[in-house]
Amino acid sequence: MSRTFGPLKILIALALGTHVFLVVAVRYQTGYIDTFAYQSMDSTEYFQIAQNVAGRGIFSQATEPPYKPDTWRTPGYPLFLALIMKFGGESEPALVIVQQILGVMNLILFFLVARFYMSERRACVAAVIVLIEPYHLYYSLWLLATTLFVTVLMLTWYAYELAIRRGTVWRYGVLGVLCGFLVLVRPVAILVPIALLIGLFLRRARPESEHRQRSASGLIRWCRMGIYVVAFSAVVMTWMVRNWVVAGHFALSDQGGVVLAYFKAAEVELWRQGRAADRFTETSLNPALAHDPHTIWDEIDRRLRDRLSDLSPALLTELSWRNLAQGNKTTADSFLASAALTDVGLSMMSSSPFSTAACCVIRCGSILMFPLGQVLNPPSGTANRRMRRLLLSIPYVGLLLLVVISMTRRFRWNSPGDDREASDGENRRGRLGLVHGVLVPVYFPLACTLALLAATTPQLDPRFRVPMIPFLAFLAILPPKAWSKEANTSPPEE
Repeated sequence: MSRTFGPLKILIALALGTHVFLVVAVRYQTGYIDTFAYQSMDSTEYFQIAQNVAGRGIFSQATEPPYKPDTWRTPGYPLFLALIMKFGGESEPALVIVQQILGVMNLILFFLVARFYMSERRACVAAVIVLIEPYHLYYSLWLLATTLFVTVLMLTWYAYELAIRRGTVWRYGVLGVLCGFLVLVRPVAILVPIALLIGLFLRRARPESEHRQRSASGLIRWCRMGIYVVAFSAVVMTWMVRNWVVAGHFALSDQGGVVLAYFKAAEVELWRQGRAADRFTETSLNPALAHDPHTIWDEIDRRLRDRLSDLSPALLTELSWRNLAQGNKTTADSFLASAALTDVGLSMMSSSPFSTAACCVIRCGSILMFPLGQVLNPPSGTANRRMRRLLLSIPYVGLLLLVVISMTRRFRWNSPGDDREASDGENRRGRLGLVHGVLVPVYFPLACTLALLAATTPQLDPRFRVPMIPFLAFLAILPPKAWSKEANTSPPEE
C-alpha cells in the first residue's frame, strides 16, 4: 500500500507546488492573478455566456435584451464556468484558481491510468513530464476550455480502461456519456468517440485467454458497444435538439463551415501558393492587423456571396470574414452561412488534393514539434526569435523521438518468431497475441492522438497540442514489456 501511495503523494505535492508557484509568480510579476484570463477573444465569449447562464438561465452571448440564444459555442465549458459562478461568484481570479485545481486533478488522473501498465515510479516520471510542459501551464491561466478538456479526456481514458477490464454494461454507458461531454467541451474531439468504438470492437479479436471475455457471449459484447453508442448519442443529440428548437437546425454548432473555410482551407491555399509564412497576417483576427492583406479570406468572402446571391444586397455586404470568422455578427442565418462556407472550403481543398494532403500531413508533425516549424520557416509579421523557439522546440522533438523508439521496441519485443512449420491456428493465435500485446496498452493514447490531429490539421496552434502531451508522455515512458496489470492475462514468456 505504501509503495502505491508514495509516488502519488509525491506527485500531488509537486503538482500543488507547481501550480501555486505559477499563480504566485503571475501575481508578483503583473499584480493580478487573472492577467492572462482574456488573452483570447474566445475567453470573453465563454465568460459572457456563463454570466447569462448563472444569472438568467439563458445560454446567450448578448449583454442586453433581447438575449438571443447562442449557437456558436457548445455548452461544456460555459456551463462549467456558470457552475463555478453560481456557487463562488463571478470573480475571474477565482475561476483561474479553479483551473489550477483542475490541472492538479489532471495529473492525478493521468497517474492512475498510467500505473495500469507501468510501475508507480515510472508513472510518476511520465506525470512529471506532463506537469512541467510549459504550454498547459500557460493556458491554464486563460479562461479557455483547454484545461477542462484535458480533465474530461483523462476521465474518459480512465473510464475506458475500467470498461475493458470489468466489462459491466453501466461502465460502457459512463464511457459514452463522458465521450459526449468531451465533444460538448470542444467539438474538435468529434473523432475520439469513433476511435474508441473501433477500439471496443477490436477488443473482441483478442486471444481467448481472458475468463471474462471467454464467458461473455457475442450478443452481450454487442450490447455493451450499443450502450456506449446510445449514451454518447444521447448527450450530443440533446444539445443538437436544443439548437433545432431555438434556431431550426439539428446541428452541434454553426461554426463548422467557418472553421473549415477560414481556418483550414485558407491554410491549405497559403501552403499551395508557397505563402505559409504569411499565415499569421492572412488568417489573423487581431484588430491590430485588421487592415493588413487578407487576400485568401477576401476570396472566400467572394465565393460565399456567389453561393448566397439570392440574399438581399444589404445581407451580402455583411457577409465578410470580419463578421463571420469569430461568430456570426450579421443578421443572416448562421447555419445557412456555415453551410455555404462548408461548400467553399471543400471546393478549395478538393481543387488541389495533393497540396491538401501534403499540408495536412506536414502540419500534423509541425504541431507535435511546435515551434520548430517557425524556426525553419519564420512567419512574417512576428519578431525573429529563432534561438528562443529552437530551445523551446527541443523537448518536444525529443519527446516525439522517445515515442517512436518506445513503439519500435514494443513492436519488436512482442513480434512472434518466424515459425514456418507452425499450424494455421498457431499462426492466428500468434497474430492475435501480437495485436493484443502491442495495441492494448497503447490503443487509447495513440488513437486519441491521431483523432485529435486529424480533426485539427492543418491549423497550427499549440493549444491543440496540450491534450496530446499526456498521451505522448505515456507512450514515451511505457516499457516494451508492459502488459495490462488487472486483466486476467499474462505476458508471453521471454
